[in-house]
Amino acid sequence: MIFMAVGTQFPFDRLVTYMDEWAKQHEEPVIAQIGDGNYRPKHMQFERFMDGGSYNDNIRQATVFVSHAGMGNIISAKELGTPIIVINRQFKLGEHRNDHQADGLKWMGKLEGVYAASNQDELYHHLGTILSGNKTTAADTQPPQKSDGHLAISHYIADFILTGQR
Repeated sequence: MIFMAVGTQFPFDRLVTYMDEWAKQHEEPVIAQIGDGNYRPKHMQFERFMDGGSYNDNIRQATVFVSHAGMGNIISAKELGTPIIVINRQFKLGEHRNDHQADGLKWMGKLEGVYAASNQDELYHHLGTILSGNKTTAADTQPPQKSDGHLAISHYIADFILTGQR
């Protein structure tokens, strides 16, 4: 099962559409949290919002978690040991107030178990890579570690802030 989430602050119809189109062409079930967007999925199970328990259960049970590029979801995926594909909202498409998610996408993709995508082709590529079990084309080749995911992200962010690079 794939779990997809757009968060609660802004709609992200582009991501919901990408995943609904993917679900139409594949047998793998997709469960989605779609927020207040206008697009209504036809090929995947969805809820507009989920309580925290259901949300985390879906992350835990998923083969892969597809998400907007939010740190909370990355931390949750790391803590629960689920690979995550993050795709950023884009300011130029009216999806966010600014491009901070695009700015962070480069370093997010360097985190263990995190795959960064900025468009549909990259998203589909990462889905194929993870679902086939071949993770060698992603930024890492090891599954995420359940015990120290939060700590690893904290160290990475601190290094990035202090040095400006990783």
